[in-house]
Amino acid sequence: MIPPERDISDIVSGDILDFSSGNNRLNAAGGDAGIRKLADAFCQCMETQPELAVIRAKYPDDLTDFRETLATFLLTWIRGEVPLYTKSNGRRYLNTNQRRVRLNSAEKAAWLRCMQQALDTQPLSEVFKRYVMVQLTLSAEMTRKASE
Repeated sequence: MIPPERDISDIVSGDILDFSSGNNRLNAAGGDAGIRKLADAFCQCMETQPELAVIRAKYPDDLTDFRETLATFLLTWIRGEVPLYTKSNGRRYLNTNQRRVRLNSAEKAAWLRCMQQALDTQPLSEVFKRYVMVQLTLSAEMTRKASE
């Protein structure tokens, strides 16, 4: 019998999951619809969780454009395709967008907490959720204000 794989987050899985390709990541995320549901859940968490007020204050009252930008960014990253995001937003990463939001440490932590809560509402594998959080933690760090 092959021993179960244990990832760095201590999740045990009998399957070896490969998130190196865009197709594998997109399938694990539930396709385009799954990513849009994740963006919706992120905005819902931001709107309803009082402890996330620090991050909610960074965005306009109407989250329609932000929701679409977040979904587009996530789809671009998940698929591994740069053109979809760069076509409307400039460079690939959220932190290099001219309309970027710079975060301090507390705001970064709130943004990541919001994403974790949004992921927790989705019917995705725990390994994939951890993968997403590791990757987005790196992106969130790049948006942190350099003055800190």
